[in-house]
Formats: sequence, structure tokens, C-alpha cells
Amino acid sequence: MRGYAALLAAAALLTGCTLDLRGTEWQKPGAMFQDVSLVEVECARKAFEIGPGPDLILGGLLDVGRIAVQESRQANAFSDCMTSAGYQRSS
Repeated sequence: MRGYAALLAAAALLTGCTLDLRGTEWQKPGAMFQDVSLVEVECARKAFEIGPGPDLILGGLLDVGRIAVQESRQANAFSDCMTSAGYQRSS
């Protein structure tokens, strides 16, 4: 169990956190910082509701790949949510 937790931690470090909730990555004309932050948090919540997907119980590098796919799905869901709320990525 300890090895599995270490593997997950290593995978998280290798793939990195794709969601930036500082309120500076997205912009919308007339939106204040607080508005951006509120929508970002709501979109992040929706993205994490997607869930982890199937657990293949294979371990090792296959789990790292599965986690990378999961994070990619969540990042895409977050981006789609922000875009549908009328925000664009900052330059």
C-alpha cells in the first residue's frame, strides 16, 4: 500500500498540476478578479467530478499512463467549462 501511494505521488509530480486557480490565466472583458476565481473554482469542481476512471489494478507504469489520461480529461473539462462561461486564456 505504501508503494502504491508513493507511485501516485510520483505520477502527480511527473505529470504536474494542470489547473491554475490563481485567477490570472483566464480573462473576460469586464470580469473582476473575484469573478474569474469563482468561475475557476466551480469549473475545477465540475472537472474533478469526472472521477478517476476504471482502476485497472495493473500497477506500475500502466497506472502512470492511466493517471495522465485522467488528468488530461479533467484539464479538458476545466477548459471547456471556462470557455463556455465566456472566458479566454490570457496571453
